Amino acid sequence: MHAHAPVPASVLDQAIAWQLLLGSGTASAADRHGLQTWLEQAAEHAQAWRQLGQIDQHLAPATRTLLLKRGKRRLAQPARVAAATALAVMLTIMLAAGIGSIHHVQPLDLLADYRTGTGERRSVLLPDGSVLHLNTGSAVDLAFDSHERGVMLRSGEIAIDTSHGGNDSGRPFIVHTPDGSLRALGTSFIVRRLDEGGTRLTVTRFSVAARPTSCAPQPQVPCAQERIVRQGETVRLHDGVVGLPAPADGNADAWKDGMLVVENQPLGAVVAEIARYHHGYLHVTPEAARLRVSGALPLGDSGAALLALSAAVPVEVSTTARWWSTVRLRREDK
Repeated sequence: MHAHAPVPASVLDQAIAWQLLLGSGTASAADRHGLQTWLEQAAEHAQAWRQLGQIDQHLAPATRTLLLKRGKRRLAQPARVAAATALAVMLTIMLAAGIGSIHHVQPLDLLADYRTGTGERRSVLLPDGSVLHLNTGSAVDLAFDSHERGVMLRSGEIAIDTSHGGNDSGRPFIVHTPDGSLRALGTSFIVRRLDEGGTRLTVTRFSVAARPTSCAPQPQVPCAQERIVRQGETVRLHDGVVGLPAPADGNADAWKDGMLVVENQPLGAVVAEIARYHHGYLHVTPEAARLRVSGALPLGDSGAALLALSAAVPVEVSTTARWWSTVRLRREDK
């Protein structure tokens, strides 16, 4: 594994747990031997440990003390809860250190049925034959029963390709979010929790019945606020309202193939999308953010995407301590 390559979220979780244990003041000789054994099991284990050490160098002493105090109080908890708490503490520390892209992961997402870390994507075959695609930094729970095929989107973005065979069972396929419910009508669609608040629905095939939280999600219960969103349309659900449909980006689901396709978009918006897949803090200066960009960029390698941007528009990328990157106008073009 390349020294700069991201490690899987599960390995980072393990490294955080080891760091909390070793810094708790209660670690035994057996614990220290266990860490050494873990480090030797795989190159990515050692890499995750080194990356945490680099994060630690950014921390003020008072912040490091806070990490250890909180970690000590949680080490005796059950493993899944302890892991969630450990990551919650580390997220606080990383944000204090200015390591920005980690904010896409929510601590309780560690308990989700399916989740992805920063830069990860995965596809899951659901019990009814539908396919669930998870974009970077996403987490979902499943609630399949005799009445409903339910998916709860905790965070991030998903795409659904529903099974026609599942529709014959009479159970509706519904995606739930804090902003409402989205019922598939023989459909493929995308659902994204937005950083600015609300939920974005984009329909790529057939249609979806969108309801705000004030309405029951079950189709047999009438809802005057229900809106049918059709193929090629997108809406935002927020503040108890399903917004008016607007034309959707025809490449909204390109991320399933590992691509970001943009057409005459502000560079600031493009960099913000790349930042979702980038390990570390990624910033664009106001002057560079106003440039317009068109093209296709790879999402599997944020470094390659930034390199492609620098070839397409007059910008350069500077990186500090491997965690902090800035996109700015190329010096000779200022």
